[in-house]
Amino acid sequence: MAHILITGGSGSIGRRLINKLREHGHSVAVIGRSIHKSLDVPSFTWDLQKGTLDERALKDVTHIIHLAGAGIADKPWSPSRKQEIIESRVKPLQLLSDVLKKRNQRIEAIISSSAVGYYGAVTSEKIFTEDDAPANDFLGSTCKMWEAAVQSFKPVADREVRVRTGIVLMKGGGALPKLATPVRFGVGAAIGSGKQWMPWIHIDDMTSIYLHAVENNHMHGAYNAVALESATQSKFIQKIGKSLNRPVFLPSVPKFLVSTVMGEMAKVVTEGSRVSSQKIMDAGFEFKHPQLQEALNDLLQ
Repeated sequence: MAHILITGGSGSIGRRLINKLREHGHSVAVIGRSIHKSLDVPSFTWDLQKGTLDERALKDVTHIIHLAGAGIADKPWSPSRKQEIIESRVKPLQLLSDVLKKRNQRIEAIISSSAVGYYGAVTSEKIFTEDDAPANDFLGSTCKMWEAAVQSFKPVADREVRVRTGIVLMKGGGALPKLATPVRFGVGAAIGSGKQWMPWIHIDDMTSIYLHAVENNHMHGAYNAVALESATQSKFIQKIGKSLNRPVFLPSVPKFLVSTVMGEMAKVVTEGSRVSSQKIMDAGFEFKHPQLQEALNDLLQ
């Protein structure tokens, strides 16, 4: 049984992951800016600005899972927001690794979320693998710094795993409700060319990958967490319409309109890369929801 400390445990992915880990016999605690009594697991706090944390959180910990981070698309990318996006991902890792070093405490694994944004906002037929270099745009640079902070655990962790996540599909949270609501009301449409790729993963498979990373001692380094079936945004919207039994007939929203409203952040929805899931399958992981239509039916019907 692993004793796991989770950052970002109060988020929509974190809550589901806590349940999955406990169902498989692991003990879980969470750490963040405030105490979360509603999670029904031990909860501890840190102060990232002061660089302090409640060290009781690290007692007997064997694994750390890092999910914390400000939402990429929640607010416009002002200079201060960009800094917040980076620091909310990097500072927790730096603090945790520094405290472990100070305590002369070693853990079995640090398992951190990252994102397929590592490869940048590139719409092409290239299929990116974990061996590809990070992009030079904001998302690529953010992921590069994020993952570098994970690797700072090498002196205190037997393994480090970086989970490069696609769009996580779930009920009542994340991107799916925002994509499905316009379709439900008959005004669904792709954005820009519609040819941009949308690497995606069902929430059940997402949490199962983290469980797999805890239990598989051979996992080390970066892994793409995306389903087998690649889908363009146009295909994505059409399949949502099929799940909801609603027609999708409107023309795409012009890219320049989205860019006018969203600025640089428009790249998140107007461009997208195709990403391979081969490495995580080679690590013995089996997807429960490998195909998009079935995954959407499971979540929308």
